[in-house]
Amino acid sequence: MINGPIQLSTPLQTLIRKALTLCELMLPHSQAFYPFAALYEDGKVGCLFADDLTNTQNESYLIEQLQWRIIDTTTDTHSDSILVYAATVTTEYQKQLDAIAINATDSSGNETVLLYPYKRIDGKILISPPMNHSAS
Repeated sequence: MINGPIQLSTPLQTLIRKALTLCELMLPHSQAFYPFAALYEDGKVGCLFADDLTNTQNESYLIEQLQWRIIDTTTDTHSDSILVYAATVTTEYQKQLDAIAINATDSSGNETVLLYPYKRIDGKILISPPMNHSAS
């Protein structure tokens, strides 16, 4: 599933696979999707959603709120986590592509950002292999 030089832990690969499946199911029914987060701890997967619905028009606010929920939930644990949200990628030829952005953090705190460009073809979603870089 992860193509390229980066190697992710089995828990992170599990979380990413499940998140991409969820996005594939949601995207044919809407133009974008609500940001969400998922955790993997002791063999169990759990989802986190933003609590504050009063500011839903500001996606960056929701992403920040999810980042804090991840920190609060994973402090003093050995959990892996992902934060998933919609993104737009601009290619070197100035073409814009829709993408699924995933901030993946392993149980040691190492963070990787993965961008999965996708296309809509005949009512289905075709997700490309990830573009990635380590977060700083």
